[in-house]
Amino acid sequence: MPASLLYNRDKQERKGLVCKERMTTKLRRLLKEKDYLMAPCAYDALTAKCIEASGFDLIGTTGYGMHGAMIGTPDTGLLGMNETVAALSKMQNAVDIPILADGEGGYGSALNVIRMIREYEKTGIGGVFIEDQTQPPNCPFIMKPQLISKEEMVGKIKAAVDARRDDDLVIVARTDAPFEEAVERANAYMDAGADMVKILPKTHEELLKLPKLVHGPIHLGLYVGKGINDGMTAKDCGELGYKIITFPMSCLFAEVAAVMKVLKYIKENEMAEGYPGDLIAFNDYLKFIGVDKIKEYGKKYLKGPQYEGLF
Repeated sequence: MPASLLYNRDKQERKGLVCKERMTTKLRRLLKEKDYLMAPCAYDALTAKCIEASGFDLIGTTGYGMHGAMIGTPDTGLLGMNETVAALSKMQNAVDIPILADGEGGYGSALNVIRMIREYEKTGIGGVFIEDQTQPPNCPFIMKPQLISKEEMVGKIKAAVDARRDDDLVIVARTDAPFEEAVERANAYMDAGADMVKILPKTHEELLKLPKLVHGPIHLGLYVGKGINDGMTAKDCGELGYKIITFPMSCLFAEVAAVMKVLKYIKENEMAEGYPGDLIAFNDYLKFIGVDKIKEYGKKYLKGPQYEGLF
């Protein structure tokens, strides 16, 4: 480590400041300590803070939600890498738990994957998953996925592993192949260096079988109303052997339903007073969003007569 960095760290330790654990290292630690991790998916800094405040240890992201929240479109590969990187940076900066981010298909070939990994690392996230669809990818619930060859995806995974500057960055390989091919691909991706694989079971029976066939940890998304989970909880899935269980659309669908409900009331009544649904109180929102910390910083750092009495 350079002497200047050692000196700065020594200064921090003398001041009683402790360097924060990197999100990559924190995610690796959580994966070792926990039988399974639940990760609701966020699509902006506010939903990330909601997930953290609710007591979860990990946040997922989904192109499905970020397409809708950021550019108001279905998940059809229209969201660019730079837009996603900017969003991830804001999201991870807002919370102290790791984010496992959707890296789409790496935004191109294996060469694009190298740049994607480097740019995603700069955001401070804990991990990233890369899928084996042709580019641009699309949500398999919208259009039937078109897959690149297994060999090309193996090259992408190897490129991702070699490109990361932080060896703790968790790299997950996703496949959208049919069941038997998905198992074959998943094991090949693990052999190529992926830390975990992500597979979308098409039936409840496939969900039950996968952990016995894949030679490594599995990231599973639980989708409401698709008849795949069949009432299973994250704990149930963890006991089967799944390691990360995400809830890709729950926050997104809940927000859209809640916002549409309050807007309907305002449209019909031309006022917000009396709304019968749930609304967070004004002061509770300020507390949730961190106003006390801003006031603390203000009192500590804002000096001069123009700031007297401000806080």
